[in-house]
Amino acid sequence: MNWLVTWIFVLIVAWYFTAGILRPEKMYQFPFLAAVMTLGFIIPQLPSLASDPFLPSGAYVKTMLMAILCLVMLRFGWSQTARPFTFLNQTFSQRRLLIAAAFLSIVGAYFYFLLSRLPGEISIGVQMTGTPVVYLFFARLMTYGLAIALLCFTRRPTLTGALIIGFDLIFYFDRIIVTGKRAEALELVMMILLAVWFHRRWIVPRSVMIAGILIGSFFMTSMSDYRQITRANSGPVWDYVLEIDVVGNFEETLKEGGLEMRNAVQRIDEIDRRLEFDYGKFHWNKLVFTFVPAQLVGTSFKDALRLNTPKPERNYQPLTGTTETGFVDAFSSFWYFGAVKFFLLSYLVCRIWKSAMAGGATAQLVYMMSIVPAMHAISHQTDWVVQVWIHMALFLVPILAFARFRGMALPSIVGGYRAPAPQLSWR
Repeated sequence: MNWLVTWIFVLIVAWYFTAGILRPEKMYQFPFLAAVMTLGFIIPQLPSLASDPFLPSGAYVKTMLMAILCLVMLRFGWSQTARPFTFLNQTFSQRRLLIAAAFLSIVGAYFYFLLSRLPGEISIGVQMTGTPVVYLFFARLMTYGLAIALLCFTRRPTLTGALIIGFDLIFYFDRIIVTGKRAEALELVMMILLAVWFHRRWIVPRSVMIAGILIGSFFMTSMSDYRQITRANSGPVWDYVLEIDVVGNFEETLKEGGLEMRNAVQRIDEIDRRLEFDYGKFHWNKLVFTFVPAQLVGTSFKDALRLNTPKPERNYQPLTGTTETGFVDAFSSFWYFGAVKFFLLSYLVCRIWKSAMAGGATAQLVYMMSIVPAMHAISHQTDWVVQVWIHMALFLVPILAFARFRGMALPSIVGGYRAPAPQLSWR
C-alpha cells in the first residue's frame, strides 16, 4: 500500500510538471510551480520512508493520502474560467513608480544591513525572535522596490530603473549567499522571469528550466550543511563550503529520507489518532506572532491574543530548522477536509494571475510577491502567502496610491503588442 500511494502521488506531480513543459506559458502558473517544489523537496524524501518498517502502522499511507488530496484540490482551484480581480487594475505613472521603488529600496536596504550585522547564531537557520524579526519585517520593503523597478525596467528600460535594480541586487545576493536562503534565491529568479514575461512575453527555454530544476533539487539536500557553516562563521567560508559532500547528501536523502516528510508522517499520524484539531486557529496565531510587536505591547498582551490549540506529544521533537510541510497544518485544522486550504489558495492565486495577464500592474506585482510563498504551502506552511498579502496591504497600498495616475488612460505596450486600455497604463 505504501508504494501504491507513493506512485499515485508521483504520477500527479508528473502530470502537473509535464503539462507545464508541453505548454511553456504554464511554467509560471501555480500548479506547475507547486509540482516543481514537490519534485525538488518532497519526492526525494519518499523512497526510504515508504520502505521504513519502524514507522507507525499506516502512518505513511495517511500522510500520502493527505498529500494526494491537497495536490488534487490545488488543481481544482486553478480554473481556466476564473475571473480577474477588478480592484487590481489601476493606472500608474512610471516616474512615480520609480520614485516609490527607490524609497522602498533604501528603507529596506537599511534594515537588511542591520540584519546582516547580527551574529549568525541568532539570524541564520534558526527561529528568529525579537530584534531580527523587526529588521526582517521592514527589510521586506526592499523586495517590493526591486519588483516595482523590474516591472518598470522591462516595460521601458531607463538608467534610473537599472540603478535601483543594481542597488537592490547587492543586498539580495548578500542575503542569499550569507544565509543560504533558498526562498530568497527562488523569489529573485521568479521576479525577474515574471517581469520579463508580463512585458515581453519571453519565457525561459524548456531545457534551461528542466536543468535548473534538476540542479536545484540536487543541491537542496546540502543546504543544511551550508547554513551550519554560515551560522558558525556569520558568513560562508569557502574552504569549508567546497568540502560539503553534495553527492553524498543527496544519496543519503534517498536512502534515509528527509526530516521534513518524517515530521509530517509523525504529526499526521498523531493528529489522526487523537482527533484534536485547531479549526484554523493556527492561522490567527501565526498572524499574531508576525504582526503584533511584543516590544511595543508587551509579551503578556501578545500571548493573551493567541488562541489555544492542540499541542504535539512530548516525544515529538523536530530538529530546529526543519519543517512539517503544509500538508500537516491543513490536516491539523480540519482532518482530510483541510485540503480545502489548497483549493482556496490556488483559486485566489489563479485570479491574481488572470488579473496580471490582463495587464494589471498591481496584479503583476502581487503575483510576483505571492507565487513563492504559495509554493511554500507545499514544503512549509499554508499561511505564508496570507502574511505576504497583509504585509503588502500595510506598506504597498499607500505607496501605490502615491504612484497612481489619475489622468486619461493610455494603452500600454505588452510583449510587442498593444494591450487594451485601461487595464494597465503607464505614463
